[in-house]
Amino acid sequence: MEEPRLSDDEIVASVLQGNRRDFEVLVRRYSGRIIHFVARMTADNDEARSIAQDVFLKIYENLPYYRSENNFSAFIFRIARNMTLNWLNRQKRTIFISRLLGRDLGRDPFRLDPPRLSPQEQGERETLVTDQLRRLPEEQRLALVLKVYLEFSYLQIRDVTGWSVPKIETLISRAKSRLKKCILLQESGGEDVLPARKK
Repeated sequence: MEEPRLSDDEIVASVLQGNRRDFEVLVRRYSGRIIHFVARMTADNDEARSIAQDVFLKIYENLPYYRSENNFSAFIFRIARNMTLNWLNRQKRTIFISRLLGRDLGRDPFRLDPPRLSPQEQGERETLVTDQLRRLPEEQRLALVLKVYLEFSYLQIRDVTGWSVPKIETLISRAKSRLKKCILLQESGGEDVLPARKK
């Protein structure tokens, strides 16, 4: 059965009028992106699915507080961000965004332009990138995940995080610059540039 092409706001209004089953439409529209986002932040696919379920429960509970402005995506990703960061804080664990570049080496977003890599070399590059990513400050890592993997615009990232666009641009620019410098330096036999991130 084809899903009705109602806007997010129209579906929210319907749910708030008592049509609870309409919420399933929103779950279908956003579950993949929410799980993907949480998985990138936690590096744990199984936990990402569990957190995503909690996110949708929280979204449902908070629908009465949503202001209808055709910006439902920002609303739910704010909730997803907050719940993911809360989970990470409770676990008191270092964030590893595993395989962040894995399948994207061919279109490297950091413009490292590597030559065609063997499986072993690709694994080494991935390990190196993951190690450097976990050392980035949390805000830089969050901005990078939203921009590179969810392909959010700066305005969408602003709506999710509450940061100004100049701050977002700065965070992403610094993250890319630091990663590129560290990766190129290590691959040329230099020393690690980024210290381990302090908790």
